[in-house]
Amino acid sequence: MKKKIVTIVIILVFISLGLISYYFANTPPTKSEIIETNINELKSEEEIEFSKITPFVWDKAFIIEDPFTDTKNINTLVGVECNLQRLESDINRRIVFIKDGKFIYDFIYDIRKFKFNSFGTLELSNSSKILKEFSSSKQIVLNIKP
Repeated sequence: MKKKIVTIVIILVFISLGLISYYFANTPPTKSEIIETNINELKSEEEIEFSKITPFVWDKAFIIEDPFTDTKNINTLVGVECNLQRLESDINRRIVFIKDGKFIYDFIYDIRKFKFNSFGTLELSNSSKILKEFSSSKQIVLNIKP
């Protein structure tokens, strides 16, 4: 009887582990992972619309270079209520996406991976262009044409 219970428990443990590994192996990528992959796959000197690297539709986007911009100033910059907190690291930046006057996504990126060749806050439309200017194993430099 004890041997039968131990066998059943072992089988249940293996089934559980199999289901957990299947779930994690089949979890779809996040929006940020998709954007990062699309940026990494850009060809050098190829200019495309910025909207083609995002897995969602948007009207406006704002590249905010100051990581310490607070909630009130972010809302003022983008013109809608976002309730985004300031970033607590000087190596992170954000792109805030807006659709039909509503906040839809906040892409936070590490400037050690991606660097946009712009300063301050840059407003983009969905027809704005992106161009990979430079790429190394450590960083990609992108040029944005609003």
